[in-house]
Amino acid sequence: MIEQIDLFLELQKIDNKLNEEIIEKNHLPLQINKIKKEIIDLKKNLKNKNEEYKNLQLKMKKKELDLTEKSNKIEKRQEELFGGKISDIKELKQLQKAIASYKEEKDNIEEGLIGLMEEVENFTKVISEDKKELKDKEEQFKKIKEELELISSKIKNKINSLNIEKEEILSKIKDRHLLKKYELLRREKDEDVIVEVNSSVCPGCFLSLPDDVIYQLKKGQKIVTCPNCSRILIWRE
Repeated sequence: MIEQIDLFLELQKIDNKLNEEIIEKNHLPLQINKIKKEIIDLKKNLKNKNEEYKNLQLKMKKKELDLTEKSNKIEKRQEELFGGKISDIKELKQLQKAIASYKEEKDNIEEGLIGLMEEVENFTKVISEDKKELKDKEEQFKKIKEELELISSKIKNKINSLNIEKEEILSKIKDRHLLKKYELLRREKDEDVIVEVNSSVCPGCFLSLPDDVIYQLKKGQKIVTCPNCSRILIWRE
């Protein structure tokens, strides 16, 4: 059935196109999943920063309470110091020492509070930027998803069209034995299994062909396969 080889060549072209379309179709979810992962990571990061932000606010609240407490203690000791009820020099000095100690502690608390306020301010900016990045990424995801769905639909139509062409060619192929061989080779190699030869080298495996194979090829009276890679060979001057 050497006269049917052109049908097999056409079948191979269609199978190659089908492979290309299927590969592209299978690649589409990878693009979607990549952006999905980026969004998940952004949300996780944003959640962690919000938790840190809440912890900072709690620390600030505690500092503010500590500051109020120290201020109250200072005020109370100053009232005792200047109230005129205490005249003992030793007690007055102890009050002055306590007030100085409270003021030092108050200064440290205020310094820590200022640092926390700066951290909260920076976190507010960072969180705002992260929210914008997340929003942009979600909009990008939506846009790309719509584009990929359109591409996927077009690919499906192409695959359906190619499968119709393939069925038409298959209906014309009478050599079922050769067809089975072709299909087995396609599954094994997933590439061209019918190759055109115009020298003593197989274009499929790039190994030298025996003289008797070249002779049979040139005669063109039967199907010849490569003894090295089993590809179906066709002689072309």
